[in-house]
Amino acid sequence: MKEITLCLLTSGLQPLLGAGEAEAVLGRPLSQLSRRLYLVSVPSHCAGNLLRALYDCVMVQEVVAAKAWSREPSAEAGFYRELAQQCSWGELEGRTFAVAVRKLEGFPPAPSTELAASVADGVSAALGGRCKVDLERPQVIVSLVVSRGAAVVGLRLLRARGDRYRLRSKRYKPYGHPASLTPEDAGVLVNLAGRRSPLLDPFCGSGTVLIEACVRGLEAVGLDIDRRAARGAYANLKHFSCDAWAHVVVGDARALPFRPGAFPAVATNPPYGRVLKGTGEPGGLLSAFLRECSTVVASGAKVALVRPAHLDLEGPWRAAREYSVRVHGGLTRVFAVIEVGR
Repeated sequence: MKEITLCLLTSGLQPLLGAGEAEAVLGRPLSQLSRRLYLVSVPSHCAGNLLRALYDCVMVQEVVAAKAWSREPSAEAGFYRELAQQCSWGELEGRTFAVAVRKLEGFPPAPSTELAASVADGVSAALGGRCKVDLERPQVIVSLVVSRGAAVVGLRLLRARGDRYRLRSKRYKPYGHPASLTPEDAGVLVNLAGRRSPLLDPFCGSGTVLIEACVRGLEAVGLDIDRRAARGAYANLKHFSCDAWAHVVVGDARALPFRPGAFPAVATNPPYGRVLKGTGEPGGLLSAFLRECSTVVASGAKVALVRPAHLDLEGPWRAAREYSVRVHGGLTRVFAVIEVGR
């Protein structure tokens, strides 16, 4: 089976969370090349579907079909000409291209224009001049991503817009909830849960997690003990044309009104104020909800949730993976992933 190697550039603020998010949606481990660069090999026949999933990864900024890489990048521009020249560029034969340079941590000190010219020279030399640089309307973008720890050259496949969640932010919703997640954080939770359908959010609030699940093509079910919040969540779902994909139920997360094994994924943001330290024993809102998971979620399901840093998940509900995110001041939140029945 033919495979291609993808290089993922993750967020500079949360590179490990970005890698965990990508691993969850791809269903395969990544190999770390440097602090923000990760490699993964995927079958070429399903690369298109995987790229669509990676586009929905909040913390993945760019994806490159890696042609060559080095763990010992040079400060000299000529190094990148040689790196590009050693590659096969058959996709560019008879086509136009431009080189986009992404320097991380300000390295190397050479100007980006000089680095781009060096890579372009290497590509042209590899193809014997059977391609042409066009900076105005190139047919293909060749990407060079470089930092002090690694350099990668290849074909740019995806570059995510940083503002793609803006129109789903709180200010555009007909109903607002004081403790609602941002669309970005909700999207991370959905992805960490493995993008499985149907997905449950037992503390749905204004429905942000449900909306992010729906725009990813998933069916979702939300539950909230507050009838007003449940109505507001449904109003938000209708506003974003997600009401055909999601359902909202009024109920208590400590006594989930669903059949056994109904959900292969849970993504939620429990209300911190009422959460007691989880011990794996009944007691406390979070502990009671997690106990319910053993009945309504399928074996092997993933539960992705946000918890304050000072509250630990212990016993049978110890998280398989955790990612700490500093919010502001002394507040740190932890994105935790629990694998049920494993």
